[in-house]
Amino acid sequence: MARDREPDRVHLPVDIDVLLALADTAVDAESAAAGARIAERLLRGGRSGTGDSATVTSLDARRAVMRVPGWTVQPLAAAAEEDTAANRAVQKRIDRELGIEFVRSPAGAEQTRISVQSFGARAVAGDVVRVAVRLGDERTELLVVLYTDDRGALTGQVVTHALTMSEDLEISLLPGAALGSAHTAAVTDAVRCSLTAGRNAWRRVAKGLPTGDPVRAAIVAGLT
Repeated sequence: MARDREPDRVHLPVDIDVLLALADTAVDAESAAAGARIAERLLRGGRSGTGDSATVTSLDARRAVMRVPGWTVQPLAAAAEEDTAANRAVQKRIDRELGIEFVRSPAGAEQTRISVQSFGARAVAGDVVRVAVRLGDERTELLVVLYTDDRGALTGQVVTHALTMSEDLEISLLPGAALGSAHTAAVTDAVRCSLTAGRNAWRRVAKGLPTGDPVRAAIVAGLT
């Protein structure tokens, strides 16, 4: 439905630093802290003296997977006459080991809304919830960046055409520091289907990355 969609963004040439600075200045402290955490993780891996294997080992502990089956429901009789929030399909799953609450719901105009909230100790702002989608023999992924909302909850949300209510999904956590060149296409797509708060969160991630970093470039591509 129209109310679920944000207005189309006008694509204009802009200075990259100005583009990245558009996030609410009230979250500068969070931006700095998130950037520092990412840098510290990368440096810790480099100091270990064991190369990439140390980084992989540190990530393994966070690779628990939450499986969400495709969901179909019979529409309520009243839904044929009146489309209200109460009549829409909403799928919710909670995984306490992963510390994730996952919600999938229709968002109108053949789109699906994915909302996630982290309530455990595994994730911090700037980390990513990875939604793996299986479409027959093909596999794709959606990325949902986590940020602290005005209630203090660690949350994230996207509205996307990439899936419906019926696909089987696998949900996992990905540290922000683990994003690299293999994720650039997914990062750009994630920025484009994020709402305002999510785009600001991606800006904060980009501001913590050096010029020339492929993830930073992918975020900028999604913002323009």
